[in-house]
Amino acid sequence: MIAVGLGLAFINIGIDHFVNPSWYEPIVPSELPDARFWVHASGVFEVAFGILFIVPYTRAWASVGGAWMLVILYWANFNMWYNEIPLDGKTYDDIWHVLRFVIQIGLILIIAWTGQVTPFKGREKLHDQLDIFSGRITSSAFESGDRIVVGSWKESIFGEFTDIMWARPDGTRILIAPNKEVADYVTDMYSFDKVLIEDVNYIENGRSSEVACDSLKLEFSWNRGFPVPMRRSLLFISTIELFFAKLIFSTRTYGVTKNNRKEWYAIDRVSYLKNASANILGVDSGKFRPMTEPCKFGFSEAPKRPASCVVRTHIL
Repeated sequence: MIAVGLGLAFINIGIDHFVNPSWYEPIVPSELPDARFWVHASGVFEVAFGILFIVPYTRAWASVGGAWMLVILYWANFNMWYNEIPLDGKTYDDIWHVLRFVIQIGLILIIAWTGQVTPFKGREKLHDQLDIFSGRITSSAFESGDRIVVGSWKESIFGEFTDIMWARPDGTRILIAPNKEVADYVTDMYSFDKVLIEDVNYIENGRSSEVACDSLKLEFSWNRGFPVPMRRSLLFISTIELFFAKLIFSTRTYGVTKNNRKEWYAIDRVSYLKNASANILGVDSGKFRPMTEPCKFGFSEAPKRPASCVVRTHIL
């Protein structure tokens, strides 16, 4: 019933854009020529998404489209706020615009929930077909030019293990894996120039960790960070979250691997590193620093700012 109500509300508002376009025209940003055209265009999308939202089969995709539409349409509301544009001869105070912004966010969350874009209801339909890895990914670059990404997996199809992706200053990409089974799985999906099979010892204590193998000795510590407050569906991760991850962290939460498998990164907590050290082949690598150069292991890069993230990786 909520979905039907939201769909009808979208349809009603969309029709009003045709019946009463002059009411909406003043808040159309001046960067867009022909305000009447954009009012009618937004009306078309509102009616279309309203209809698709009512139909259960198209509801999930309509909710994604509707969420993006509300993000884009807020440009008009912000334009009204920033330029103090009156409606019906009345200019509204800042508190009204703040409330309008909060309502817009609330609407986005409601349609995402109703369309099950975020999995408040049930588990993923593809759950039994997915390879799921739960653990922590820690990444940093160093003054030596080495870039290191450590994946410590507490739960996976291989049990508990740790692997290391290591990019040398000359661009050589090295995988350090605990056994050939893990190495074969990872190299099928990501690109490396060299593979080392070494025992990788990982110890985590509070907000710090130590990683040791024959080639590397690493130490990391991170701040409390911030949790991502709700579980998101794979659809949400591959659309809305993908956009913001790229915008804010310069990374990707969804992509296709070298062997054409789909992979989603569900981030549960983001913490930034307070300190990191690396001893590589017996030589200190200097201070830790941002990832200014890409590693080129696969479709996604580590965050530019050294970080340690609690993550669930889903591979189909």
